[in-house]
Amino acid sequence: MESFINKWHKLQEQKQSNICAGLDPAVFEMGRGEKGLPEGEDKLRWSLRYIEAVAPYVSAVKPNAGYFGGAGDRVALKQVVDKIHELGLLALVDAKIADIGSTSDAWMYYYAQLGFDAVTIAPFAGNVEQMTEYAHSRGLGVITMALMSNSEYKTEMNFKDENGTALWKNRVERGIAAGVDGFVVGGTYTKNDSEFIEFVELTKDSKVLYLVPGIGFQGGEVSDFLVSEIDPKRCIISSGREIMFPDGSKSTPRAQARAAQKLCDEFNSFK
Repeated sequence: MESFINKWHKLQEQKQSNICAGLDPAVFEMGRGEKGLPEGEDKLRWSLRYIEAVAPYVSAVKPNAGYFGGAGDRVALKQVVDKIHELGLLALVDAKIADIGSTSDAWMYYYAQLGFDAVTIAPFAGNVEQMTEYAHSRGLGVITMALMSNSEYKTEMNFKDENGTALWKNRVERGIAAGVDGFVVGGTYTKNDSEFIEFVELTKDSKVLYLVPGIGFQGGEVSDFLVSEIDPKRCIISSGREIMFPDGSKSTPRAQARAAQKLCDEFNSFK
C-alpha cells in the first residue's frame, strides 16, 4: 500500500503545486456573513463547484468534518471525496480525532470508507502511537498536531511532561517515532519563534510532511515562513477562507480559481 507521503510527493511534482484548498462551507444560518455561504445556497452544490474551480492550482482538498455534521452530510461528504479524486487530487479530512482505543479505530474505519487519503488527529489522550497504527491499517495517512496557528494554543503548547519536555516537543518526538505522515505547523510561525526553529531542526532528517494552515486570513506570510529553512517540498500549504471567499460570500468560481493560482504562484516563487 502506497504511503500518503509518496502520494503527496508524486502529485506535488506533477502539478507543481503545494497548495491544499480548505473546504469549510459555513451555511448561511451559521451567521458567518461574508466568510460563509449566501442565503439559500446548497452546500453540496457549492462545494463541488468550488473543487472544480481550484483543481488546476492545488494538489489536495481538505474538507473540515465540523462543517459536514448535518443530517445527510455523510452522503454529501462521499460525493465531495469522489469529486476530489475524479479531478486527480488528494482528499484530507480535517477531523482532529481525539479519542481513545477502539473508538479511534471506528473514526478511521468510517473515514477510510468515505475514501479519504489522510486524516488529522489531536491525540489529547496521549495515544499518538495507537492512532497512527489504526490509521495506517485502514490505508489512511495520519497528520498530528505540532505547532498550531491559533493564538489560544500558545497557552498550553509549553506545558511540561514528567521529564520537563514541552507538550509540543513531546508530541513531535513521539510522532516521528510512531511513523506519522505529517505534522500541523502554523504558517504564522517565523524564524523569530524559537519553538518553530527547534521544530524544524527536530524534523529535518525525517520524511514527515508539514500541513501548514494560517497563511493569509490568520496573518501568515509565505516569505516569512519559508525563511526558516523548512523543506518546501514537504509543505502542504492549507488555505481555506482566502480561497473560498476572496470577494466575500458571493465569490465566483473564477475568483476562487484566481485566489488558488495566486497562492500557488506565490509559494513557487519562494521555493
